[in-house]
Amino acid sequence: MESNKPGTEAKSPCRKVCRLDEDGMCVGCFRMLDEIANWGIMENNERHEVLRKAHLRMQLREMKL
Repeated sequence: MESNKPGTEAKSPCRKVCRLDEDGMCVGCFRMLDEIANWGIMENNERHEVLRKAHLRMQLREMKL
């Protein structure tokens, strides 16, 4: 997952693996469905927060494996 630092333009983490798990989280980018749906209308700071959360979800998923 690409690192996006606050203050820079937040880029979509989409990996074109658009499939939701049983919790409603994308298995490709680790965003929740509402985060994906609202990405286009979010402010940059909101996008960075989503990226931060997605990164944490990715780390948690790896720990469970």
